[in-house]
Amino acid sequence: MPATPYKHTTNAKIENVEPKSHSQSDATVLVPEPSDDPNDPLNWPTSKKYVTLAIWSLASFSSQASAMANLQGYVLQAPLYGKTPVQVSYSISAALAGLIAGALIVVPLGRKFGSCFCLLWSTIGVLVTAIWSALMTSSKDYNAFIVSRLFAGIFASPPLILGSATVLRIFFRNQRGKCLHILHVPYLLGAVAGPTFGGFIVAKHPWPIQFWWTVAMNGLLIVLILLFLDNTEYSRNSQSSQPISLSEPLLTRRMKTYLYGSAAIEHVSFSQCIMIELRTVGDEILIGLCPISILAGLVLLVDFGFATMSYVLNILFVEQPVSEGGYAFNSNQTAAFTISQWIGLGIAETYGHFVSDRLPLWLCRRNNNIWKQEYRLYCTAAPVIILPIGLGLFASALQYHLHWVVLALGSVLIFAAGMSVVPIVMTYLCECFPNHASETSAIMSVYRLGFGLSTTFFATPWINKVGIGWTFGMAAIFTVSISVNLAFLIWKGPQAMKWSPFKRNADSHFGRNDLEEA
Repeated sequence: MPATPYKHTTNAKIENVEPKSHSQSDATVLVPEPSDDPNDPLNWPTSKKYVTLAIWSLASFSSQASAMANLQGYVLQAPLYGKTPVQVSYSISAALAGLIAGALIVVPLGRKFGSCFCLLWSTIGVLVTAIWSALMTSSKDYNAFIVSRLFAGIFASPPLILGSATVLRIFFRNQRGKCLHILHVPYLLGAVAGPTFGGFIVAKHPWPIQFWWTVAMNGLLIVLILLFLDNTEYSRNSQSSQPISLSEPLLTRRMKTYLYGSAAIEHVSFSQCIMIELRTVGDEILIGLCPISILAGLVLLVDFGFATMSYVLNILFVEQPVSEGGYAFNSNQTAAFTISQWIGLGIAETYGHFVSDRLPLWLCRRNNNIWKQEYRLYCTAAPVIILPIGLGLFASALQYHLHWVVLALGSVLIFAAGMSVVPIVMTYLCECFPNHASETSAIMSVYRLGFGLSTTFFATPWINKVGIGWTFGMAAIFTVSISVNLAFLIWKGPQAMKWSPFKRNADSHFGRNDLEEA
């Protein structure tokens, strides 16, 4: 057993092991309670846990950067394919559609083959689709190019979906907020980094190169996965034997994990896999329709959706001529402008690192050491205040053609706030459904990405109808209004869980009691 200052208990109450002194802080409950087995991921050395988290985080970054690599290249592709830029931009929508589709099918595959197996082969798939897209340089390749981006999105889904469940398997409750933040922010950063690097590339080089650099990155990731990543699936049933032991030779473990797949966990036939898929989709629907999921999902849809919309449309605004209200940026300047999103994500990561676990645990201590999942949501207070301010600055800069620094400041605030909300809300929901973290992450991806998928279809008519200022001004009002959902969850979260129309599931594998059984 690892040496820790924590008391092992499954009680939701956090108790002191010894009376508190000036040199000793309160002991913290270990939930879930680790076993005595060294193969239990909860008992892994801290260094191994964080190496595992680092690889999954890199995979989250790499998958998104690869899926979004073409965001600044589609204008250059339009003459080649004989299409309008809007038609070629459907490749971005195809990638987003692939991310949604992949999120719905990856969970049963993870159950059959293991999360590490799915991560390796999905990374190989991302690499192959990048090569496929880069080779689509003929005027007749438009349809094939769109399909390649669809599959790129499908293969890019596993890191965040399965990675969220991995975090819950290897980290304790008092560590999960920070760790899920570490996992989510690289995922969100990848969606910015891909277009940023792509913008610098297409400014001076042929557009296929924006895909080739992701091939090298994914190749490195494959090597790291094979060298350092072990499966985290573990049976807590004392009657069950573990398929893979850390004491086995490295090559044997890698063969079982990455070549055979099913040897990593309990054997599941393909017919059982189909049944798991059907049951998983049913579970995802049930989770998605629970009152707390709807309320939290709408927050993700609105806050993340408008942050995404500002990012996608921002590229068009800054490149428009000054006579049309733009800033007449060239490709290099546009790519450099996206650094504002990087700064926003850096702020989000810093905020999550220092607040996402500390604030909930502080609230827990003030409540006689009784833990409530809703304490996680208090961390959204700062982001939900900052987000409408950022959207207001963004709207004002475009409406009155203020200096581009004002637009950049608005972009920083939008990203810092919008991207902070995602991991906080996801941590809360994953702890409400801890035995179904992958399903929760998958269905929340539908909430989160659905708005972004439709942005290219409705944003322009909306702007034409009411003007750019009112469009983002209304977006700011919507984000303020949706914050009521978070306030309600903080106030009535436990009761809302009981109001689920699927109460029969809430007492078995959905309910909050899972936290003490996980």
